[in-house]
Amino acid sequence: MTKSIKVRQIEAFKYFMITGSVTSAAELLHVTQPAASRLLHDLESRLDFSLFNRTRNKMIPTPEAHIFYREVQNLFIGLDALMKVADSISRNNTGRLRIGFLHVMEKFITDLVIEFLALHPKVSIELEPGGRTSLEDMVKSNKLDMAIIADPMLDDPALSIETIGTHAAKVVMHVNNPLANNSILTAQDLANERFVVLGFGSPFRRKIELAFDKAQIKRNIILEARTQHHIYNLVSRGVGTAILDEFVHVDSDNIVLIPFEPKVTWEYAIITLKAKQNSRLIDAFNELALNKF
Repeated sequence: MTKSIKVRQIEAFKYFMITGSVTSAAELLHVTQPAASRLLHDLESRLDFSLFNRTRNKMIPTPEAHIFYREVQNLFIGLDALMKVADSISRNNTGRLRIGFLHVMEKFITDLVIEFLALHPKVSIELEPGGRTSLEDMVKSNKLDMAIIADPMLDDPALSIETIGTHAAKVVMHVNNPLANNSILTAQDLANERFVVLGFGSPFRRKIELAFDKAQIKRNIILEARTQHHIYNLVSRGVGTAILDEFVHVDSDNIVLIPFEPKVTWEYAIITLKAKQNSRLIDAFNELALNKF
């Protein structure tokens, strides 16, 4: 059985087997010839078999030494692979990221991931859309490495929160709407509009409802939908008017986005698990998200 074999001893053996000379092995190790001889002797003393048949001026590898050398070669191939992985990790070029995001951010996340993968082509990414509460829970249960959400719970002791930007609500309406040429639209301007809105329980909807309540305007809600993307598509078909996040906008000849007054805003932030230190990969992704927001 082997005991306490050192990498330096294995290196000396490898170089001897390659060169057939203790002197040449010593040169490759950058040590003296006696030091190389000592490494080989110490290695042999830790094995239950002889590595060399010794004559007065020569050391001849035994059959067992050749068998052992094949395994040594495999060892160094593995070490080389490990060094490549370590180098890749140090440059944030490998690994796996599990990223959560709000449904409304789909286009932003798509563009962000494409750019990130171009910089880090060996990284594997898993994307998970969801609502704010579910994404927070998934980060806290370590099912996600990070998530980008709106208006996170700032007093949550389990989460680290990094704000990346602020968005303001926009009125989304069909180009044929008589109000489509306005530079801004107020709650009073929209008093007679037919609205398509998110379902009850949406934090976004609650903020918009509060603005109309303060203006003492009761909206005419004709349809509710689960996602802002669905609402956007309904507005593009002339079903009604909506107030949405500008993230939802895609190029469309049928839609205009107009700033809403009074201004309704929400902060987007990256959340990670406070008890878990961010990897270099997460930090690189977060930096790119911050720059692109």
